[in-house]
Amino acid sequence: MPLGPDFGPVFESSNLRKFLIPGGILIVLLAIGTKSGAVEKVWQVLSGNRVPVDTPVPVRVSKPVISEHEREWLERQPPQTQAEELMRAAINHEEGSTELIARKMGSWRGRLKNTKSWNDLMMTALYSNDLRVRAAAIEINLEVFELSKSPATVDNLLASAEQNPKGRPWDAWMLGMLANRGVSTDRVVAQLESWTHDPDEETRVWAVEGLAQVGTDSTVNDFVTLMKTDESMTVRERAGCSLAKSGMLTRVQRLQAVPGLIDLADDSTLNDQTRNWVYQALREITEQNLPNDPGEWRTWYLEHGQEMQQKFATSDANHVLGNS
Repeated sequence: MPLGPDFGPVFESSNLRKFLIPGGILIVLLAIGTKSGAVEKVWQVLSGNRVPVDTPVPVRVSKPVISEHEREWLERQPPQTQAEELMRAAINHEEGSTELIARKMGSWRGRLKNTKSWNDLMMTALYSNDLRVRAAAIEINLEVFELSKSPATVDNLLASAEQNPKGRPWDAWMLGMLANRGVSTDRVVAQLESWTHDPDEETRVWAVEGLAQVGTDSTVNDFVTLMKTDESMTVRERAGCSLAKSGMLTRVQRLQAVPGLIDLADDSTLNDQTRNWVYQALREITEQNLPNDPGEWRTWYLEHGQEMQQKFATSDANHVLGNS
């Protein structure tokens, strides 16, 4: 299920440019122009399975740490450089980077730009295997677009989406990020869920992307249902990726989708492509390499589902399936 870097030209406040990131199930990439331009489909940036990775190296005995020298250097840099370098350090799992991002956020307010470099870093960060890195990318992205974490911002985005439906994909993505940070979460989820039934396919796709960023329990059932009922294969693919890998759901939350996915795999009305995505999601969620047989999956879940739930519940809650 795809998502990755290489956004190409950055999208600006007046229009949306194409982004390109190699992909498998589609990654969360936002080729979204804001209020005046057309939204362009860039689904290959949304999934993450084909993001270039370096040859594996031996695991470090300890995490790399941002040195005092690096911290002193950062303090002398302009806000844009600080934000991008700290995001890069977070992606590389350098200890203290996400804490520094949180500490510096106030000093960056109104001073960050949506550069190509930032786009590349953001899209890589959103497929990190650490939810703290994904959250840091969300925080910086809201600052980049000068979206304050307040109900008034939600009001403005909803009004914009109503007045300009073509700009709704960008609005939906930003609304999901705001809701993830605790801003009008219930209201945003209700609106995004409503948009998943919109006649416009693009609106439904980006409603899924927004819900993936929210990361609440209710979205699990939303995604399972959409994989069965939505007529768009793109919507189904994005829903499957949101369950397995993308977005802000924890591994415990993703595991809640397994019974519903097994039922989907056993549904004779499901087309072959969707069924393949169901099995791919099952393997990625559970870390099990079982065959495409709903009976075997059901037996495994009855015997090991509780054990797997306990494993995820007692492990690092920030750890998720990611590219790095």
